[in-house]
Amino acid sequence: MSELIYLCVSEEMLESLSGCLCDDYSLTVIHTPAELVDRLQESDGAGSAERLFLLDAQALDHLGTDRCAGAIAVAHANSVPTIMLCESGEQKERSVALGCEDYLCRPLSLPITQSKLGTHLRMNALRQQVGDQHDAMEHILSELAVVQDAAILCLASIARVRDHSTGNHILRTQHYVKALAEHLCHHPRFAEELDRDTIELLYKTAALHDIGKVAIPDAILQKPTKLTDDEFELMKRHTIFGYQAMHTAEQLMERNVGVQAAKFLRIGQQVTLSHHERWDGTGYPQGLKGEAIPLVARLMAVADVYDAVCSRRPYKDALSHETASRTIIEGRGTHFDPDVVDAFEDLKDTFEYVSAILEDRFPSLSDLTLHSLEGLEQAIQ
Repeated sequence: MSELIYLCVSEEMLESLSGCLCDDYSLTVIHTPAELVDRLQESDGAGSAERLFLLDAQALDHLGTDRCAGAIAVAHANSVPTIMLCESGEQKERSVALGCEDYLCRPLSLPITQSKLGTHLRMNALRQQVGDQHDAMEHILSELAVVQDAAILCLASIARVRDHSTGNHILRTQHYVKALAEHLCHHPRFAEELDRDTIELLYKTAALHDIGKVAIPDAILQKPTKLTDDEFELMKRHTIFGYQAMHTAEQLMERNVGVQAAKFLRIGQQVTLSHHERWDGTGYPQGLKGEAIPLVARLMAVADVYDAVCSRRPYKDALSHETASRTIIEGRGTHFDPDVVDAFEDLKDTFEYVSAILEDRFPSLSDLTLHSLEGLEQAIQ
């Protein structure tokens, strides 16, 4: 049963209203705005979609316009429409000015009253239904985002399992790229391109930059000494293999993807293919130069080199933050986009912090012993 909460001043208006109601409504009579607040806070089974607030126009003079306006605001805040019961044309105009959804005028007509009450209750129920559906959709999208992130990290971790040197490289470079992008989004060169959604895509796709390494032989990935020229040429092809994987995924989609999905796939292809390009055109695999290099690849170039210098590899020990920072700064205008290097200089402390925090986020591969795998089996049983 729908509830009508009536702020009553005039007994005559109450009598007229009562004569126009059927058994579908319960009428709760209140006399002050404070009682409205109390009533709306009560949970007696009536939801906001099943309630209307009826305001006696004479209350504007008896209680004051400000108090009545406050009552209307409370009703709106609780998604309860307000209908003013009027005696004159002037009162109808005041109801509109105060933000009431509708008005009824004496003498109250049974058909008109029933029609208006029913219309506003149906409209309010529809608004609540739309709101509930929006909340449900937001929850679904949030869950899908979590699944997407997990899938990206799973794919990126495959490359990590093959390449024993990467460690927490995946997570660290993601955060380096995001920090650079958020810093540069205020720069005139990058402001138009680096909106919030794009920065999030850069962060997500950064995890995929080395997925092409799954196609590189273990003898090369895990070689403890310097690669030969031929081995290095094969290693460089991980950029092409990664691009081909992302491009194939795009082609295998059975239907047209949305704008964001298409942008994700495009940026993913850019970062896998071009993160080893150099600002002066001496990088690989295409020898791109300057701004011909996609922005995500220019950001990743700085993130990748910084982390490589700071990380232990089969063929070298980890070097200091200071050494890594100097390497980036010395590459300004040759290896790296000058403005990206300037951003790095502003964020050096952030890079060092991220490096320290994410040092042990993933277990090292040496920890994936038979004992730990048995524990994993027990955990999932």
